[in-house]
Amino acid sequence: MLRIGIGVIIAGLLFTLIAIIPLLLPSVSMPSALWFFSMLIGVGLIIVFVGLVLGSRSRRAPTRRTR
Repeated sequence: MLRIGIGVIIAGLLFTLIAIIPLLLPSVSMPSALWFFSMLIGVGLIIVFVGLVLGSRSRRAPTRRTR
């Protein structure tokens, strides 16, 4: 899950960089959907945090010993 989350974060960062181009160059117009795709950063962070929690829980799970 961590790799998927990191990939989503990177995609969100790229969309954010593309979305702020009109702020720097007013003559360029971009579709407003790019702002929506910029929000993928938050989704990626949630995926990473959930992956970390699941990973820590699986390491804390007690192992059963058979006698």
